[in-house]
Amino acid sequence: MNDPTKAFLKSVYKEYYFRRAGSVEFPHEIESREFGYIPFGGSMVRHLSFKTPGEATAEILRQTPSSVYCSNARYTAPTLPMEDKGWNGAELIFDIDATDIPTPCKKGHDFWYCESCRSSGRLPKPQKCPKCGGNTAELHGICKVCLDAAKDHTLRVVRFLVDDFGVSRGDVRAYFSGNRGYHLHVFDQRFDQLDQQARLEIADYLRGSSLPPNQTLASAMRRRPSGDSVTAEGWMRRIRSFVEERRAEYPGTLQKLVSDAVSSQRALIDAGVTTDIHRVFRLAGTLHGNTGMCKTRVDSIESFDPDSDPVVLSAEPVKVNVTFYPRFSINGGSFGPFKSEVASLPAYAAVSILTRGFGEVG
Repeated sequence: MNDPTKAFLKSVYKEYYFRRAGSVEFPHEIESREFGYIPFGGSMVRHLSFKTPGEATAEILRQTPSSVYCSNARYTAPTLPMEDKGWNGAELIFDIDATDIPTPCKKGHDFWYCESCRSSGRLPKPQKCPKCGGNTAELHGICKVCLDAAKDHTLRVVRFLVDDFGVSRGDVRAYFSGNRGYHLHVFDQRFDQLDQQARLEIADYLRGSSLPPNQTLASAMRRRPSGDSVTAEGWMRRIRSFVEERRAEYPGTLQKLVSDAVSSQRALIDAGVTTDIHRVFRLAGTLHGNTGMCKTRVDSIESFDPDSDPVVLSAEPVKVNVTFYPRFSINGGSFGPFKSEVASLPAYAAVSILTRGFGEVG
C-alpha cells in the first residue's frame, strides 16, 4: 500500500468517524474490556484500555485505523499480557459467515490469485502459481445468494437460542459484520462464566454435530409413534416435526428425510469464534478494514439489506489503478471485472479494492 493510498483510506475513514462518532457502540463496563486496532498497512495493536466512551472515541479519531476491536471478555487488568489479565467472564457471541456455508454461487465468485503476477483462476487453489511459480491466495466474493444464506443461518441460531436455551429474544442482539455475515451477541448472564468446552458444546449443538448418525435417528423414529414431536424436546422435537409434516409425500427413505431435517435446521456457525473466550471482535458502529462497510446493528434480520444498509462511505468518485479484481456488487451497483486498468469508482466501492492490495489511487 503506497502513501497516497494510505492517505486516501485514512481520509475517508476519518470523515466517517467525525460525522458518525455517535454511531459507535461501546460495551458496558468499558473499563474492563481489552481494545485493539489495526492501522492501515500495519499489524494489530492490542491490550489497550479506556475508561470512558469519550476517551475511546478520541483515540479512534486520532489513529483513524483500518479496524477497531473490543473484547467480549471482561478483565481485572485488560492492558496486561493475556495470562495476567484476570478473566471475569465473557458474553456468548456467534459468528455466521457466508464463507462457511456451502452455496452453489461460490463457483462463480470465489477465485485463487497469484500474489506476484496476479494470474487467477477457479478454486481449488494451486499451491504455486502455474504461470510464475509465485505464492497463491484465495479471494472470496459475495452475492445475494450467499448473503441470504448467512441471514437464514443467523435466524436459525436465534431460534435455537430462544426455543432450546430459553434466551429472551430481547437479549440476542444482531449485527451485520461489515463483510459476509452476522454476529450475534447474547446478553444473558447465565452464559458469561462458561469455559471453552461448554461453549463448544453449545456450538456443536447448533451445528447438529453432536447428533447421533442419521441412521440411528431414523431407527429411533420407527420405534416411536407418530405425533411424538409434541412431547419431544430440542433436536428431536425439531426432527420429528419436520418428518411428520413431510413423510406421507416424501419420495425418499426415512433416513434421507431425517438428513434433510438436520440440514435444513442446523446453524453453520464458526465454532472457533464461539469458543474463544479471549477474542476481540470488531466494535459495532466501526468500519470493516476490507470493505469500508459498517458493523451495523440489525433490528430486523429479515428486512435488513446487507448490500446497501451498511454502506456509509462517500460516493465521491476516485480513480484507482487496479491490477486485478473480479466483478462485485455493492449498494445496488456492479463493478468490474478489472485487469490492469484505471477505473473511476465511488469511494465506497474503491475501498474494497484498495484495502485488499489490488489497486492504488492514481
